[in-house]
Amino acid sequence: MIRPFDLRDVSLVAQLENQGTPLYSELALTRASRPLQLALTGFLSLHNRGDYTLVSPDSPGGFAQMRPRANVPRAIVTFIAPGLAASNGIADVWTQLLESLATAAGELGLQQLVAEAPEDGPEMTALHRAGFAIMLRQDILRFKAGSAVEPPSDLNLRPCVETDAWGIQQLYLNTAPRLAQQAEALPRPHRSGATRSYVLEENGEVMAYLEIRRGASGAWLNTIIHPQAEQHARGVVALGLARLGRRWSAPVYCCVRRYQDWLGHPLQSLGFESFSSTAVMVKRLVVLVVEPERVPASVLVHSKVTTPIVHSQDSHSS
Repeated sequence: MIRPFDLRDVSLVAQLENQGTPLYSELALTRASRPLQLALTGFLSLHNRGDYTLVSPDSPGGFAQMRPRANVPRAIVTFIAPGLAASNGIADVWTQLLESLATAAGELGLQQLVAEAPEDGPEMTALHRAGFAIMLRQDILRFKAGSAVEPPSDLNLRPCVETDAWGIQQLYLNTAPRLAQQAEALPRPHRSGATRSYVLEENGEVMAYLEIRRGASGAWLNTIIHPQAEQHARGVVALGLARLGRRWSAPVYCCVRRYQDWLGHPLQSLGFESFSSTAVMVKRLVVLVVEPERVPASVLVHSKVTTPIVHSQDSHSS
């Protein structure tokens, strides 16, 4: 029986959290996986913080976590334990946990459940079994420690302001394929906390967007470059690295969606190297229901009702 996490599950989650699989690369690489801490935070805050955790206490035990996205009707599957290599029966536990997460997400009014799996790994098969479909493939590159980068001085990559929201969204919608848009949230300006974003403008149009997320274990760069600004790609990322500051010593990762795979070359020229490849998969939680067209009551009231004329057999014969 799968149920929401509570305090009696602390020992189970503590036992399994080092045997599980993270399904959200950004979180795993920048903040490290702390499933028990996130489960307790979610439980004690009534799911206003932390992760929503479901537990399968029966043997073989397991748990799964998801994180609802703020202002977006979707949740991201962040962690499942144990990993698929633990035993032969774990694939069934994964399916049950994923289906239960989808049910819980639907009850919260969410429309999509998103998970990220290593490309062509067994996790993709398990997610397929649970109704997830591939919407996007991406490569994650890591900056080589000790690489020297000189940011350009003639490129004005400025911090975002709220009025940039429309231009950023137009850049994304004109760059990302429709299928990919179903797997990602629209980018938006970030100006405080651990996340900052920057834009490059040309003639009043946003041509590049860079988002920097800092965590205790690493930094994560997301960038969207208009094809007509391809020549600025290297400079945009170089300025992003400079924004981290000289004292930054944790790893730096950059995510490149396959629809902008040409970004790989300028990143490698800066000192980035391939780290991993993942597939972003989505399970839809709502289905559009097409209702039959209804005739307004006023039409029925004012319509003239006629009775069909029925001719008897005798009237035809006379």
